[in-house]
Amino acid sequence: MINIKRVLAIAAATMLSVSSLAGVPVHAVDAAVNAKLYGRVEDNGQAIYKAVIDYDNVKIVDPKAEDFTVHVKATTEGKRDADDTAYGDFDKDRKIVKVESKGNQVEIYFDEADGAAGTLSYLAKGARNIPSDITYTITQNNPLALTSMDGRELGSQVFEYKVDNTVYDDEVAKFKSVKVDNGINYQLYDAGKDADSLIVWFHGNGEGDYRQSGNNIAQVLANRGTVAWATDEAQSIFGKSHVMAFQAPDTWYYANKDNLLEKAYNEIQEVVSQKGVNPKKIYVSGCSAGGYMTTRMLIKYPNYFKAAMINCPALDVASKRGGETPTDEELESLLKSPTAIWLVQGENDGTVNTDDCAARIFDTLIGTQEIKTTRVDQELDSGFTTYETSDNKYKLTLYDTTDTDRTKAKLKFGEDFDQDGVKTQVEFSNHWSWIYTLRNNPKAANGDHIWNWAANYKQPSQEENKPTPTPEPKPTQQPEQKPTNNQTPTQKPETKQPTKASNTKTTKKAVKTGDATIVLPFVLLVIIGLAGMLVFKKRHN
Repeated sequence: MINIKRVLAIAAATMLSVSSLAGVPVHAVDAAVNAKLYGRVEDNGQAIYKAVIDYDNVKIVDPKAEDFTVHVKATTEGKRDADDTAYGDFDKDRKIVKVESKGNQVEIYFDEADGAAGTLSYLAKGARNIPSDITYTITQNNPLALTSMDGRELGSQVFEYKVDNTVYDDEVAKFKSVKVDNGINYQLYDAGKDADSLIVWFHGNGEGDYRQSGNNIAQVLANRGTVAWATDEAQSIFGKSHVMAFQAPDTWYYANKDNLLEKAYNEIQEVVSQKGVNPKKIYVSGCSAGGYMTTRMLIKYPNYFKAAMINCPALDVASKRGGETPTDEELESLLKSPTAIWLVQGENDGTVNTDDCAARIFDTLIGTQEIKTTRVDQELDSGFTTYETSDNKYKLTLYDTTDTDRTKAKLKFGEDFDQDGVKTQVEFSNHWSWIYTLRNNPKAANGDHIWNWAANYKQPSQEENKPTPTPEPKPTQQPEQKPTNNQTPTQKPETKQPTKASNTKTTKKAVKTGDATIVLPFVLLVIIGLAGMLVFKKRHN
């Protein structure tokens, strides 16, 4: 006869043993996790501002900056002459400013002014910005405390990190690369079927193609000259607008020599036709060499654009760089054009002389009209003075520079490169006045900012439309990130070498620590209990 107490004691012991096993933390040793890089186009070019690590099925408890070392190597070797100096090739650690744990992910934020954030490198001899090959390595310096997704403590862990060296940038991903045989490549933002206007951007000399690489991306990454026009603010002001950002096959100074004016016009016309753009709502803007190209387009096609926003147009150096400086007669011909023009430049531009460039164009256009003068002082950005004709058609904004000496002068800008939520003042080249235009900063006497003025300007032949108000600034939100890969969509991504961490040993995914590790022991416990009851019943009978 079976001893009932003994059976119950064995069952209780079995239950205690199994339940104790269910509470043991289970995780893999030397597990590998994946990390992605996120970038955004700042005023001085695209910067990688954070890395996001996915720990799959566990949470990291209170990670700190000192727990990680993030190293980056950026190089343009093989893309340039060996003796050309590349300002943007580096091999150094990133400066970590904060680390945040969000669910099963950890986000590592970098100081964008640490000298290792950029994705382009500027060539001294080549005078071009070209995409760098970038390799990130993440090393964990201290064990990290873990919990399961339901909060159970799982001890600590040292991980290996495999970095996806693609750069994810939501603004850049809005654009599609378009390559034109025997034409001019460009990036296109499609604003949707109900968009009826078009903004054309001509980049500066540093963003032209290099060695016929067809990269068609430097003009997007080097500054906000492309992406700014696709922001919510710009799209609201212009009432939804497609954006074309050309890349010069070499330089815009060859506008006449290489038939670039006609090529650009034909390609713009093709987009206008395909997208149903209103011919009276085509806008153009450009900076430096692109300002020269913009001026040339206005001279060649005087009745084509509604408004032009021209930044530091490089007229005075054009003849030295393969182009033709516009004659007085050519500039005077713009007076017959219905196109409205707003010129922007630093008061003491050290790259192209303000008096011979923006001021020269404006002086040619004003004739005998009365000039209004508006003075604006700004807390972080440089102050400026705007001069404008009484008919609202022509304007010139000159930004204060820090010195009257062109070789020493700088422009001031408010930036938040350390990502602490507070802008601080930095100084950039006195030539970079386009940054203000791309922020919609220049302002007229009636309070209109440059984008609003362009969108609302009425050409004599246009019907009256309601003015577009300047929207109140809204907090920016990070939409879902998409890869840009520093490549055009028509190119395959470059093959990246694995990080050192992923080469040192065979990697394993962390063992799941969720419900599956707890249910199985209880299932076994129920089976054992049922078997015991059957044996007991049989013996008893």
